[in-house]
Amino acid sequence: MNRNEAQSALDAVKNTDRLMADRMTWPLWRHAIFGVMMALVLVSIASPLGAQLPILGIVLLSIFLVVRDDKKRHGMFVSGYQKGRTGWVLALQFAFFIAALVATEFWIEAPSSSPLFWTIAAAMLIGSTMLSLLWEKIYQADLRRGRV
Repeated sequence: MNRNEAQSALDAVKNTDRLMADRMTWPLWRHAIFGVMMALVLVSIASPLGAQLPILGIVLLSIFLVVRDDKKRHGMFVSGYQKGRTGWVLALQFAFFIAALVATEFWIEAPSSSPLFWTIAAAMLIGSTMLSLLWEKIYQADLRRGRV
């Protein structure tokens, strides 16, 4: 392979990354489903034992349906676990979830009847949705710059 062929191949890869960045756009409902799933995991942990399994079952079913829809709609599923600058968004999501969990476990005695708990769960839903949107923007930018 000569130098021109190598450069041409490299340019083709960069162009593919740019095309992927344009294609990797999810609707708001897709981000909101992630927020709902994160809030449901928190609700499950704070629920009585008999309610935990059905709630987690809903989360697992949601994951299955999202993956299936992504594959049908886009031909692939892109998880949040990507190399590049998206890692700090995942770390922030994890820290946010742990903070909500600690607040629920140590500061709220009866979560299901606590307005504070439901405020935390709503914050988890909205915050996780916003972090998902942020993740998408960073992922697209990384693709456009050839960092993924």
